[in-house]
Amino acid sequence: MNKLEQTLHLAATLYPLVGLEKTRYRFRLLKVIEKVPQDNNKSIRIQRWADRLWREELRCPVYPTTRFDGTGFLIPYGNSPAVGNIFEITDVPDKVYHIEVTDKSFEVSIEEALGSERELICRMLERPFTDKFQALEYKFWRSDWTLFFRQFPENEGVEKDIVNAYRGLKFGVVLLQDVGIHLAADIRTKYVGKKSLQDYTDEEKEDILKQHIDLSIRADDRAYFLRDNIGVKIPCRYTGNTEKSINEYSFDLPEKTTVYKYYCSRYPNIPVHSNEAAILVQDRTKETSIAVPISRLFPIFTTEYEGIRKCSIRSQMTPDERVNTISTFLNELSEVEYEDIPVSIQQPYLKRERNIFIPPRLEFGKGEIHKPFPKGSVPPKTNHIFDKLIMSWASSKLSTLYRNGAYHNETIPNLILFYPKTLERDTRETFVRDLEREIEQQTGQRPQIIQQRHYDIGKYERRGSSLLRILAEIRSSNPKSLAIIVLWDRFLESVHGELKEVLRPVMSQCVTERVVRNIARKHNPQLATSQLQNLALAVSTEAGIQPWVIADPLHHDLHIGIDLLFGKIGYHFLYGTGGRLIQQYFGNSTLRGRMQEAIKKPELRNRLEETIRSIVKDHHQINSIIIHRDGRWWSSESSALQETVARLKKEDILPKDFRCAVVEIRKSHLPVRLFTVVEGNSREYLQNALFGTYLILDSQRIILTTTGRPGAWDDSSRGKTANNLLLEVVETIGEFNTQDIAEDTYYLTHLNWNAPNIEIGLPVTIRWTDQALRETFRPQVEEEDNEELQEIESDDFG
Repeated sequence: MNKLEQTLHLAATLYPLVGLEKTRYRFRLLKVIEKVPQDNNKSIRIQRWADRLWREELRCPVYPTTRFDGTGFLIPYGNSPAVGNIFEITDVPDKVYHIEVTDKSFEVSIEEALGSERELICRMLERPFTDKFQALEYKFWRSDWTLFFRQFPENEGVEKDIVNAYRGLKFGVVLLQDVGIHLAADIRTKYVGKKSLQDYTDEEKEDILKQHIDLSIRADDRAYFLRDNIGVKIPCRYTGNTEKSINEYSFDLPEKTTVYKYYCSRYPNIPVHSNEAAILVQDRTKETSIAVPISRLFPIFTTEYEGIRKCSIRSQMTPDERVNTISTFLNELSEVEYEDIPVSIQQPYLKRERNIFIPPRLEFGKGEIHKPFPKGSVPPKTNHIFDKLIMSWASSKLSTLYRNGAYHNETIPNLILFYPKTLERDTRETFVRDLEREIEQQTGQRPQIIQQRHYDIGKYERRGSSLLRILAEIRSSNPKSLAIIVLWDRFLESVHGELKEVLRPVMSQCVTERVVRNIARKHNPQLATSQLQNLALAVSTEAGIQPWVIADPLHHDLHIGIDLLFGKIGYHFLYGTGGRLIQQYFGNSTLRGRMQEAIKKPELRNRLEETIRSIVKDHHQINSIIIHRDGRWWSSESSALQETVARLKKEDILPKDFRCAVVEIRKSHLPVRLFTVVEGNSREYLQNALFGTYLILDSQRIILTTTGRPGAWDDSSRGKTANNLLLEVVETIGEFNTQDIAEDTYYLTHLNWNAPNIEIGLPVTIRWTDQALRETFRPQVEEEDNEELQEIESDDFG
């Protein structure tokens, strides 16, 4: 088909729910009897109680509400316990709070619902679909309340595969502004080892299952097993060995019985042996461990495992294959009812006119402006030429850098190379020569490597003691150098953070031994070239070089990225034309909520106030601020922002008409994929959405595609599905256009200098802050926010 005869539209894996058009939804109010302290911890405390009631007591959605006086919660009316029931919650410091089921109830349409009430309605509407899948237990097994996998793997009978690949459907209910209620759906792929824990040798356990069974790793961070009881499959985590067989280990049920007798009675068709080991595991929603037969535990692997890379079933799917697979799951969801109201799913997917942000103009050295449309005129967004020109612009950033040099250059300091003792000399010399040449080509400077030092490796060096000892010496003897560290492939993950801490303030850039070998030996020439270019850029940007900047002003004057990791706070402030001026800070004090972190009000207030003062003092007018929050924006943080703005307005540092918006940026969110529909000659097919594509959900939320290459599956069998972010405006001071906020966010993804040929999904406000935290602080007692069980796909954000 002639591409000039084709037209392009937007597609989303959103499916209208028919039958709910005039439905009203009824809620029951739960009220906290005691007075709750009005401190900065209140919102975290109340959310923690809601989570506990949801998961441990009521087994239904529970949301905090401010609709009534006092502290309360809303639950679906149909799930309500009897009026007068009381639940006890013990909170710090060991005070007991009583939560009563009141006789108050009310009903609203989804359009009338306020704030979290809409979210509660969406959760209520998900339940009938969950119940339908549960009723089909012979076909599907549940990984989560809104995630169901087929009982049988897609690669059943493929003997060469060492993992089973299960396809599953992740779903959710979404309200689209002016359109109605839709079911969001996407495919997940889970890879489970074919061998049980019992069949792995001690060496394999150390090499392959370390992340699964190493008790030095926090339980929440250990990889999952699948407890496969044939028809019943349950994700769980290893918590220890009972040192007993299943015929010896007993428990109360309520009568005392052994694990062996229990399995023989409950699962008579499962072959278990009385002398096999009883292993302790913890289900994902439980706090206590139970003993199970070792032969029923099968490791769940991520895409880093070699067995997945060689599996006949890829997690990546072509757009058409993905939506067709979604359709096979949706076809199972017939005869669904919500409170006696028949609900049907209308197929196919949502389709509408394309919304795409045009990429920013970028400024390089010599004043060179890199434009997406060099001839000036913008082709229609329904035309392939539009996509072709943008793809050409994206792939020519590096060639523009070669021709014109960096926007801002700095002198590259002397380099010192550290490498594992077993790295062959010819490999090292080739790598050094290629890296020197690439840095010179990008910056015009020939770097000087003044030392090359090896470090010991081996069984007792996985924590990097030899390397860390040498780095400590360099910090004292060459504090103004830049260290390039080749990391041994078998180092523990903690080594990276520790070496950054040991070296500080010496600049450094790490690269894995595997990457170095590929660069030098060119096993994969195309990948080797990209890896070399990206490493050279990483070295030069570490030295302070800015390869390019956004040429034109953004819609807003100051963008602030805030992230939390390992109990530490990271900030990035970007201002000036296109956000080319950058300040970075760290903070130390956080309050932890359940699976969340909040910043103490004085910490955030002081950081915002101090930095905004300094920026204005340097003669940069700040009329508008956008805060990018990686995670949840808590009330203590809102209070800090409001107090900062009030004080700075009073002092005339900020103008009276100052505006500010807070945007939560979510990498894991609704199960929605965006695609491009190609139409022509009475047929249509799907391809990846072009980066910059967006879908407006409502006045506060936008789904933004920040990666993706249209036609990737046509050019290569290793295509990759486009990722997207959910942007949600959660607080505003003054009026804002959500599309302007999203466009600035998209522009800031194009400052990811270290990988110009790879679309990186996050704006630098978040990505740089996350990187700085990871490189500056190593994990201590506290770890990163505990997330829900990841249903890994190779294109998921990490």
